[in-house]
Amino acid sequence: MTLPSSSNRLWHRNEAVHAKNSDNMKNPLKRRTVGLPLAIDQMVEKRRNFFERYSAFRLCHHELSAHLTIDYYAGYLLCTYNQGFSLESLPATITELCRVLERSGLPVYGAVKKLRPENLSHGIDDQRSEIYRPRLVLGEMPPPRFIIKENAWQFVVSFHEGHSTGLFLDIKPARRLVQQMTGSQDEVLNLFSHTGGFSIAAATGGAGRVIEIDTGAKWLRWSRENQALNGVTVVRQRREEAVHFLRKQKDASFDLIICDPPTYSTQKSGARFTVAKSYQAMLNDFYRVLRPHGHLLACTNYHALPRKKFFDLFVKKFKLAREIPISEDFVESDYLKIGLFKKT
Repeated sequence: MTLPSSSNRLWHRNEAVHAKNSDNMKNPLKRRTVGLPLAIDQMVEKRRNFFERYSAFRLCHHELSAHLTIDYYAGYLLCTYNQGFSLESLPATITELCRVLERSGLPVYGAVKKLRPENLSHGIDDQRSEIYRPRLVLGEMPPPRFIIKENAWQFVVSFHEGHSTGLFLDIKPARRLVQQMTGSQDEVLNLFSHTGGFSIAAATGGAGRVIEIDTGAKWLRWSRENQALNGVTVVRQRREEAVHFLRKQKDASFDLIICDPPTYSTQKSGARFTVAKSYQAMLNDFYRVLRPHGHLLACTNYHALPRKKFFDLFVKKFKLAREIPISEDFVESDYLKIGLFKKT
């Protein structure tokens, strides 16, 4: 999974075309004003502290438009937009962004755009649907799968597997915390494990055993790729509904439980998982299965669930040890709620 040569910088081959056509573009991002270069400069400067430790992070979190985000993945830009965004100005905007990134020492090989419907949760994923497929904006199309760096870890990502790239960038601080807090020989349960980012964090923190649970065979295969990349050998997998697996576990089985579910999902049994109701239903089992002084890391990105209401779900059984913030590259966002709860 090697990246293309950095000699083919995308803005060199497109610069003349955009210089000729930029004045004729209908441009909601105000390309013809001095505001755009300044906004991009400020946007990139805010993320400068990510450049060395990460090769994947958010570059634009609605700063240029309420309907647009731009992520950097090891030389490739992923421009995600919804129906309210006008695409006409995107190539010129990306060209300007590439100039700024080059001055900052970051290569860019290509940029793609993808539509994200407003009501899409990360539990709904159909890679066959046309609306999820990446479309080239400038430069080279990224490989089907390639590798990014996060701290000392490596993860496989893809722009071609539905709307998920295989790694949620907004939850980076929580992965870091899991690595730091996992004790030697701790036993960890990772529910709704997706591609196993939290499993890698726990394993490299010293966990003696990590069990990850997901119903998606694709995600479990992907997780095994990530384990191999990071030399992780302590993870065991079960393809099963998380709620049912938790219910079957013996008392005091785990030191840490991680639960990062999709906002909505339909289980094999036909049961509908919803964040507020399902977390509430799992609460007694969380408490029972954790060892004394064990921890629960609970997450949700559900916009409609207020922060206080989410944390209040756990107060009857747990003490809030820490609220983990969203990654700083997602500037001024409050949708992600992550709590580290201690069994009392």
